[in-house]
Amino acid sequence: MADQQTIITAPRILQRSDASTKESAWRSWWSMATFLGSCWISLFILAAIEGITFYLIEPRILHISPILLKCIGAGMLLFFLVPFGGLTLITLTAIFGIDLLYPHGRTSITVRMLFPIAATLAQLIGIDRNRLRTSFVKVNNALTIAQQKRIKGDRVLVLLPHCLQIDICNRKLTNDVNNCVRCGRCKVGKLVELGQKYGLHIEVVNGGTLARRRVATFRPSGIVAVACERDLTFGIQDAHPVPVYGVINDRPNGPCVNTCVDMEMVEDAVKFFQKK
Repeated sequence: MADQQTIITAPRILQRSDASTKESAWRSWWSMATFLGSCWISLFILAAIEGITFYLIEPRILHISPILLKCIGAGMLLFFLVPFGGLTLITLTAIFGIDLLYPHGRTSITVRMLFPIAATLAQLIGIDRNRLRTSFVKVNNALTIAQQKRIKGDRVLVLLPHCLQIDICNRKLTNDVNNCVRCGRCKVGKLVELGQKYGLHIEVVNGGTLARRRVATFRPSGIVAVACERDLTFGIQDAHPVPVYGVINDRPNGPCVNTCVDMEMVEDAVKFFQKK
């Protein structure tokens, strides 16, 4: 009997160890370096392009008007200083957890401008795109945590991807998540119970358009979003300035089919908003 008990419990211990290792890797600070480093490199590439452009056009513009040359130079300098200042504040806030973001409640020009360049740069030097997106989600979560004093947390929306629902289920959850019968074959039932426990508004969505519609309708003060790296990256930017805490799903069966999610990480995200 003792041998049988050892055989049964050993895989469980191993599974907990793997989950702990995964969670530790997710929360480690260095996971933000991929996105932040790519953004800083992109910024200096942008500065180099501006410098070369100004050098090439300077003789002709100077011949036309010295005042026009100064205006163009000042515009180019401003075009560099705005993202430089924004990226500096984002980097310091993400690393040290001190809310230095300004202005509040506005779309980040820095992220909108630098992220496409960073994504292209990462692809050129061989960095996996999902690795960059994971790093972006990590930075976003760090920024959300740093802003905790400004987050009300009274209207929390949980957005779930439809791929969490087992593919053989015929229940229409995108209309109403309470249609779930909680059979235990997928994570949706446990997430519905979590929503009832904390008084959350839960929505199952099948794409970005429906997600944006639900956000606009509910007008949450905070969002806990579960999705793949790609959908989280675009969703976080679309939802801004609403604070989003992203949780990347697990895909043991490949993308968009019978996915899973770490319930502990989802509950930690909910607790962050609820404690407000």
